[in-house]
Amino acid sequence: MKKLKKKIEGKKAIHSSLGAAAFVDKYTEMEGNGNLDEYSNEHPMVRIHPETKKKILYVNSMYTKKIIGIDKKESDEILNKIFEHQERLDFTCRFKWTENAVAIWDNRSTQHQGLTDFFPGRGLGHERVMDRIAIEGDHPK
Repeated sequence: MKKLKKKIEGKKAIHSSLGAAAFVDKYTEMEGNGNLDEYSNEHPMVRIHPETKKKILYVNSMYTKKIIGIDKKESDEILNKIFEHQERLDFTCRFKWTENAVAIWDNRSTQHQGLTDFFPGRGLGHERVMDRIAIEGDHPK
């Protein structure tokens, strides 16, 4: 992992919100931000948590598409290694939603992925009704 950490130190990656298309039926009708040819931004791969001051990875398999300044093949290899590491079972927790359940996490240092099994007519066909609160945070640096 030390070699991998060194390779991504100071690097930025392209993050595309097209990864969320699975969650929005009319995704193509949403307005983009004008960056590149899709809904994307550049973000540092490693950032410092503003409160704990610890280094945290700022990549995930749904949104992170390419490391800037590295050819696509090597970028894919590095990102796949990171994604495999992030998805280790000993790092995961499957939250079981029940009536009146509350889940709270820090998006800056916790990976999360909502499964699409709650859409009517898709997957398990369950309907999810929830309130979501997001606290405005800092910009990744």
